[in-house]
Amino acid sequence: MTAIQTSNANQLGEMCAMIIPCIWAGNFKRPLLSPKRHAAFKVFVQKVLKSTQISSSCVILSLYYIQQLRSAYPSIKASIGSEVRLFTTALMLANKYLDDNTFTNKTWSQVSSIPVNELNIMEMEFLSALNYTIHIPHAVYFEWRNTCQGWWNHLSLCLTPLVLVPSQKRSSLWEETSVQKKFFPSVDYYIDVKPILSWSSSVSALSSSRYNSHLDV
Repeated sequence: MTAIQTSNANQLGEMCAMIIPCIWAGNFKRPLLSPKRHAAFKVFVQKVLKSTQISSSCVILSLYYIQQLRSAYPSIKASIGSEVRLFTTALMLANKYLDDNTFTNKTWSQVSSIPVNELNIMEMEFLSALNYTIHIPHAVYFEWRNTCQGWWNHLSLCLTPLVLVPSQKRSSLWEETSVQKKFFPSVDYYIDVKPILSWSSSVSALSSSRYNSHLDV
């Protein structure tokens, strides 16, 4: 079993790249991204974590927020490629909730290559979808951390990712909910097309010191 380490950005990136698509798909039988797309998303996550020096507590909390968003909108059919926006927005919220000193949205934009105006909109839509409830009790947090550990242990044993191709038929909520419009592309993205963002773009190295890793609840 590979335990979640608090300071290993490479490990946390691998975990997020495996778990986030599965959270949204509600399928934890095996990784859902092709090897190529999994590798691209993992590199993106690792660059963000290394640039920001975000604590593992923030990472685990961001996964919780994604799970909560998924629970609030179970009928939405997400396109492959939306994991970048989901992860960035959730991590930004987790950083603002847990840490005394937080990055500005402009800095998050520089790190993620997502335009700041889009980040602002996604942040508000994410908060609205969660009814602005981002508090998490200690007991719930540690239970969630254990859940993520269990998922990761299982997914790590699955060496052959399942190639997931989205259906052409959209959910009836696709055009009706603002969450759908802000977080997911307006077209379906298949495995062999480019990501919704330029994941190969350079990520600025930030001079900010590592923030507190305690769970401030």
